[in-house]
Amino acid sequence: MNSTKTLASRRRRGQTMVLAVVTMLVLALMMVIGFNIAHTAHERIRVQQAADAQAFSVAVLQARAMNVNAVLNRTIAALTVAQMSLHAWNTIATHEVDMLNAGFFSFLGVSAWEAGKAKCSKWTPWHCWDAIEALLIAFDYLGEKGDYEDKLESKEQQFNEAVKALYDAKKSLYDQELNLVNQIKGEINGGSILKDMLKKTAPQAKYATGVDSVNVNNFLCTLDGPDDVGACSGSEPLVFQRARPPPSERSRSMENAANAARGLFNKTGGGGATLDHADFKGQSPFSVRNPPKMMDIQSSGTYQATYIPGAFASRVGDSEFSKSSDNGELALNVGSATGFGFVNVRWRHGRGAWFLGSSVFSSQGGGEHTGAVGDNHSEFKTIANITGEATFISFNGHTNPTADNDWGQPNAYGAVTQDLRLLQKGGKGAFEVNKTGTINIRIGQEQRKITLVSQNEGVAVGKAKAYFHQLGADWKLPPNGFDPFWRAKLHPFKRDELRQVLNLAGDPNANVQGPVEGVE
Repeated sequence: MNSTKTLASRRRRGQTMVLAVVTMLVLALMMVIGFNIAHTAHERIRVQQAADAQAFSVAVLQARAMNVNAVLNRTIAALTVAQMSLHAWNTIATHEVDMLNAGFFSFLGVSAWEAGKAKCSKWTPWHCWDAIEALLIAFDYLGEKGDYEDKLESKEQQFNEAVKALYDAKKSLYDQELNLVNQIKGEINGGSILKDMLKKTAPQAKYATGVDSVNVNNFLCTLDGPDDVGACSGSEPLVFQRARPPPSERSRSMENAANAARGLFNKTGGGGATLDHADFKGQSPFSVRNPPKMMDIQSSGTYQATYIPGAFASRVGDSEFSKSSDNGELALNVGSATGFGFVNVRWRHGRGAWFLGSSVFSSQGGGEHTGAVGDNHSEFKTIANITGEATFISFNGHTNPTADNDWGQPNAYGAVTQDLRLLQKGGKGAFEVNKTGTINIRIGQEQRKITLVSQNEGVAVGKAKAYFHQLGADWKLPPNGFDPFWRAKLHPFKRDELRQVLNLAGDPNANVQGPVEGVE
């Protein structure tokens, strides 16, 4: 009897041991599964961070390139303004000669009038003496004109050298712009910056192929520059492709920037430039009466120069400075024009008049210096698209900017893939089961398999945007290539572009229907 009880007790203790072993196996399995889930979640987070970091870094590179180019474009515009100012100085100096030249011919007219009135008769001898004195004054004007011409001609070479030096500076800045664009293209297309960042963020991951070219095209399509910048290709929704405008459009934007920075001579009222202490004005008639220089020569009488509206100008690209052909739209010229009007002289009994008109302009074709001093100026180089000459790189606005194409601002994408089956590319894990990421379990005669990690590579994608915004401007200033207000941010996907980026990354589930947050 006692032996029977002892046997039964031993049997019960054996059942407990079996249950304990099964329980420990289940707990161990759950622990392994928990480790694998935690590891997989951790690696997925790392991969997603790497994708977001790639997209954001590309957007930062794009934004910084836009900002640097904007500063360089402003400098190019400033150098163009300096060229305009040199032309304005030269033209004002030429205008002094032109006024003396007009005084010479006007007093020849006064002398002829006095001589014709008197006919040197004995009844009116004073007219004869006045005619002689007017002729002497005319030659005084001529002599003073010659002195001024000599002074101006002695400065001609210095003027040419200064204009050329400013052009060389513009060419150097354009070369810097072009080098910057090429560097940014290289960095976006698998450069060292992104590679080093991936090693630190997700060392076992790799960038998905195909996204780099999309990012490069997004960058190139938003640049307005010569052909050596690179072609714009790709299609929506990933790339908002656009054609580059003709060179005349790009030149006109630089014209507008330079002309707006300097402004016209003909300011209304005070604050503008002056000629013999009189303001340049745009209203008609604008007259300068009895300039001190002229009165020093003729002593008495009146000398009045009257100008048409807009007589004084220093501009880039205006067709009025294009003497051989109508190429003003291409900004082939920088020039200055003054003195479009006439001089009216009254002295003693006689009167005389002569025309005013002088200009200085430089162009790709040689330029011209009209008026009393004549010379050609070939040192100015265009800001238009001529092979081998300096230009600039600006923002290429979309032809139809809307919210659907993000107002033509460039997108930036990130796509990263990684084998999530534990640490197979980085060494053995303490809890790694096998290379397939599975656990094999035998239940009776059946073989079962539990998959802990998908055998497909994990895919993560991200999107960012380089956008234009001047703080405090209430979003009124449109994107452009002259204001350095480009910034970068992460940006939500739209459904169609998300599918395309996932396809580029090789995700087999890319075309699965599903909602996208914030998109109906």
